[in-house]
Amino acid sequence: MPRSCSQRTALYFGLSLVLFAQPILATNVFTCYANDFVDPSHTVGQYAANLAGAQDTIVAWANEMNSYGPWSVTDKPVLAPSGSKHDYMSWAPYQWPDCSNARNTTVLTPEQMWKTCAYVFRDGQVNPDRTTINDFQSFFNLSDAVLYNSLAFTFQSQSSSVYSQNAVKFIRTWFLDSATAMNPNLNYAQMNRGPNGQHGEYTGILDLRGFAKIASGILILRQHGSSDWTADIDSQMGAWCQQYINWLQTAPTALQAAAAKNNHGTFYVNQLAALKLIVNDTAGATTLGRGYFGGIYKGQISSNGNQPMEASRTRPYHYRNFNIAGMITNARLLKYADPTSNDWNTTSNGATIQTAIDFLMTTNPSATQESNVTAEIYPNVAAVGATYGDSTGKYVAFLNTSGFPYASDASFLWDQPLAGGSAQPLVGGSNRSSNPISEASAAPASSSQTSGTSGSMRPSMMIWATFGLLGIFGWQFC
Repeated sequence: MPRSCSQRTALYFGLSLVLFAQPILATNVFTCYANDFVDPSHTVGQYAANLAGAQDTIVAWANEMNSYGPWSVTDKPVLAPSGSKHDYMSWAPYQWPDCSNARNTTVLTPEQMWKTCAYVFRDGQVNPDRTTINDFQSFFNLSDAVLYNSLAFTFQSQSSSVYSQNAVKFIRTWFLDSATAMNPNLNYAQMNRGPNGQHGEYTGILDLRGFAKIASGILILRQHGSSDWTADIDSQMGAWCQQYINWLQTAPTALQAAAAKNNHGTFYVNQLAALKLIVNDTAGATTLGRGYFGGIYKGQISSNGNQPMEASRTRPYHYRNFNIAGMITNARLLKYADPTSNDWNTTSNGATIQTAIDFLMTTNPSATQESNVTAEIYPNVAAVGATYGDSTGKYVAFLNTSGFPYASDASFLWDQPLAGGSAQPLVGGSNRSSNPISEASAAPASSSQTSGTSGSMRPSMMIWATFGLLGIFGWQFC
C-alpha cells in the first residue's frame, strides 16, 4: 500500500530539512486534494502550451498510483461485524480507548480492547491505530488513481492506453469483480468501538466523498469514447451506484449526514450528486445542488466570510479550508449538471464562496498551531480566482508569494481561466505546445502489490522533498 497523505508529508518535511536545510515546495510530489470535480469539457481540444507543467504532474501522479493499485475492501486484516469481507469498514478517527473499567486481569489483546474498552472522543486527535483498517485510505487512493489516469489518457489522442486501462481496472476491482467488490453501503464507516459500539456513524459518509473524482474520471472516459470503458462496464457501474444511491437516501446514518449543517452536509451533497451524474441523472444532481445552495449553505458563511461552525473546531484553519473545498465541488457539480446555474454567486448572509476565501487569506494558521496545513488553501484560492476573476491580481500574488508552484500543479489544468499565464511555474514545467506520452514510460497497474507493504518513492520525488504541499495533514478526517 502507498503511504498515506499525512505520512508522505511528514517524510518530505524531514527530507527537506536534511537535504536542503530549509523547506521547499515541489512539483510532482503526490498530493491529495480534499475533493474536486473536473468538468470533462476541460479535456476537449488542444491543451494550451502553458499547461505542460500540469500535464507532467498529472502523468507523474498517475504513474505513481499505478505502481500500487488496484485496491479492494477485501484486503483489510479485520472483518466488519457482519462477517463479510466485502463490507467497507473504517474506525472513527478521534475515538480513543479508556480501559480503566474493563475489569481485565491480563493484558488485553487488540481485539479484546476494541470490544470491551470504552472509547472517548478527542476532537482533532487522530488515533494512529485507525490505519489498521485502511479502507478509507484505499478509497482515497482509488479516487485519485481513477481521476489522474483518466486525465492522462486524454493526453494521448488514442481510444485506449495504459492509463484508461488502469482506470477501468481499478474501478472493476473495487466495485464490480465478485471476488473483490465492495457491498454498496457504509454500515461500518467510522465505526465506534467498545461494548456499545460496533456500528458505523453518520460521520463515516465522509469517507467516500472522493466519488466526485471518480465521477470526473468516468465522465472523461465517456467524453473521449474510451474503448476500455465498455457499455457493459458502464451498465454494471451504473447498477452498483444506483444501489448505493438507494442506501444513501434511506439509511438512518446517511440521512443524518444529509441533515448536518456543517461540512458533513456539504460533502454528502458532493458524493450523492456525483453518483447521480454517474447514473446519468442530471436532474437529480441539479436538485441536490440547488437544495444545498438554497439550504444549509445559507447558514455556513458569516457576512465577513468566516465559517462559525468550522471555526469552532480544534483545527479551524483546516476545517474552513475543508468546507470551502466542498462548497467549490458542489458549485462545479451543479454547473456541470445545469449549465444555466449561477450558484457561485449565491449568498450566505450576504457572503459568497469568494468572501469565505478572502477571509481565510487573512488568517494565520500558526495562530492555531496549524502551520503544517498552511498550503491547504492554495487550490481553493486558485479555484476562486479562476471562477470570479482576478482583476487586481491578488490571487495570483498570493499563490506566487507563497512559493507554491501553482502552474505546475495538477489543478492548473482545470482551474481556468486563471491558467492564462500570469501565474508562472516556480519549479519544473516546460514551455511546449503539446505533451506526448510514451507508452513505454507508463507502467500498468500491478495487482501483485495490492496487499503489499508501503512502496518506496522514486528518487526524484525524494530529492524534491516538500514541506506541507497542499496541506495534507487532516484532509482525510472530520
